[in-house]
Amino acid sequence: MTLPEALEDIRIAFLQVEFAIKLLDFCESGKLEPSEFDTDLQVQGKRLNLELPQGHFSDRRSIVNAASVMVLSTLGSSSIVLDKAWEVARICPKPKSQNEKDMLRTVVYMVRCAFAHGPADPKWKVKGEYCRVFRLTLPSGTLELDLRELDGEQFDFSQLGDHRIWFDIRDLTLKVLQNGNQVS
Repeated sequence: MTLPEALEDIRIAFLQVEFAIKLLDFCESGKLEPSEFDTDLQVQGKRLNLELPQGHFSDRRSIVNAASVMVLSTLGSSSIVLDKAWEVARICPKPKSQNEKDMLRTVVYMVRCAFAHGPADPKWKVKGEYCRVFRLTLPSGTLELDLRELDGEQFDFSQLGDHRIWFDIRDLTLKVLQNGNQVS
């Protein structure tokens, strides 16, 4: 994989995150009618068909829960894609470094690890030199991520602040990877 391909993967992954967040908002707002959505569906394949029966999304709560899981899944996928781009650029995590670029790289790696070791139930996996506080200056504010006591804890994007922070991490990653590995 080339760096331009990795950067394109980031663009695609974050479009999926955006779609999932918008879908969740749509579902939470009650704009998706369960009676219209929860129907039998047959998907025509090239060789085989797939039958998806009704009954799994018959109320607003089940639809919102499914959309919430979709948001988490796309965020997890985006963490893997971001990490891969850093890897393609041959920039490894440096958990002891106080350099902003290195801390950014390491935070992406740690989020990726939570999902890589448990995509359906992500948990922080924090050992050794990663057990520290990481501080990043982002457009929307400062991220202070204290990983010292998160090992084994359920991953939640609110631990980073909110979804805006994740998009800021994406933007800063793109800036670093596109501009000769410089944060500023």
